[in-house]
Amino acid sequence: MNVESEKKGRGRLYRACVSTNTSLLFLGVFAAFFFLGTVFPQSSDADRLEQYREAGGKFIALVGAFDLLNIFQGPYFGAVTLLFVAHLFLCAIHRLGIIRRRPTIRMFSREDLLGREYSFSLTCPGQGDRLDIEKILERMGFRRQKYYSEDARVTRIVCEKGFPYRWLSWLYHICFLLAIVGFGLSYLFAFENELSIRVGETESVALRSSETNWRKLTSPSSDTRWGKLMRRLRSAEAPEPPTIGIKLEEFISEHTEKAKLIYPGKDEPLKRFMVAWGLGEEPAHYEMPDDPLYPRDWFSVLSVYEGGELVKKKKIEVNDPLRHGGLVFYQMGYEYEFDMRVGEDTIENIKARTPFTIPQMEGEFRTKTPRLGILFAYDGSVEKLAPSARLEHKPPSGDGKGEWTPAGVLRFGEPTEIMRAEMTIENLRESSVLSYRYDPGVPLLWVASVGLIVLMTARIYLPWYQLRCHVDSSGELAEITVGVRMVGIFTRPARLREKMSRALPA
Repeated sequence: MNVESEKKGRGRLYRACVSTNTSLLFLGVFAAFFFLGTVFPQSSDADRLEQYREAGGKFIALVGAFDLLNIFQGPYFGAVTLLFVAHLFLCAIHRLGIIRRRPTIRMFSREDLLGREYSFSLTCPGQGDRLDIEKILERMGFRRQKYYSEDARVTRIVCEKGFPYRWLSWLYHICFLLAIVGFGLSYLFAFENELSIRVGETESVALRSSETNWRKLTSPSSDTRWGKLMRRLRSAEAPEPPTIGIKLEEFISEHTEKAKLIYPGKDEPLKRFMVAWGLGEEPAHYEMPDDPLYPRDWFSVLSVYEGGELVKKKKIEVNDPLRHGGLVFYQMGYEYEFDMRVGEDTIENIKARTPFTIPQMEGEFRTKTPRLGILFAYDGSVEKLAPSARLEHKPPSGDGKGEWTPAGVLRFGEPTEIMRAEMTIENLRESSVLSYRYDPGVPLLWVASVGLIVLMTARIYLPWYQLRCHVDSSGELAEITVGVRMVGIFTRPARLREKMSRALPA
């Protein structure tokens, strides 16, 4: 008795593990995690709780006890994810077994078909012979699954048409598993960094990082149990990761002119109405402002060296990165540095948009981003810009809230008198700001995410039919009774009946 009840208990546990209700329960738990991750700002800083307290956060004790500021890297989320992976794995195995063991198609009668959710009957001339219903259904795109024929007058046939939804469901589970594996690979091995490189210079970049989560977990110096185990197992230091050289051959910036629309403001509704109907004294028009230039695009020509030899060269821009050795280099931005000569003094290493001071002059100065490169003018012409930068000045103020005001325009290599001083900017140095990332989980995530979307769409929308036809040709008219099973939003049983009626002999 105890053995029997134990078997029943294991059976109920297994059915619960592979149940769709369990999947919905997991999705609800994940939704709760995502909700908490949205409400509470996530951070991996060691002092995140203190920062949250200083920012006026609520429920400090609860947030600290459950580590809600780093919930997606905590033990709770990890445990739920592992259980969900086990659940998906069991579901995939269970459903694969169901698919491979196709259910036995038993004999059915006309009365059985009429008792189904959707069924219909059709008649056509018997023509003194058995109606070849199989060929009729084959011309409609149905595949025969089972065929019965007791005599020359009664035929039973089972056939299917459409996408096999059972395989779609199984592949959907597999894609879900692949997505989780991809997220795991990204969490353990991915890393990213930034690189600022000047034109003509070469920077060394390691293809792998020692700061990944996998390195931290398997580090012999870790105080975790896993770290102590790795300390016993690892006798030698890990080899230095291979490096490549990245050289910035050229940096190209493009600008365009943007005109300003001259139109009455919202505080003058009557004038706006008059201008809109062409009744104002001055129609709406465009004018060029004092500073009409805007960045249009920027490019970096990068060369990749391995062992001192050139292996790849590419011109990259935003959304068109360079890929090599598992690393992806993205174009983020650019920086400019230069020297300024004021009278007989020289101020070195000035960065654009960074405040600096000039000896014997009050207040602070800064330059806006220098304008150089290619100009696509408003009139359609293309020209090369003469390098220049706008200088701004902020006078000293007691509260430190002074405003920046234009002081003048400096052209590189040309002395310009500004605020009674002769200023010259020279030795311009262009730098490209790159972001590079290594993420082995991306290819798997691409495949899994696209597969999930395609398979889910096909499973929900595309039609699948299974027909069970009972044909009785014993009388003058052949009587066809059809029972229909169908899956998919685009299933149209009424149209199926109409097509079958047209396909039958008149």
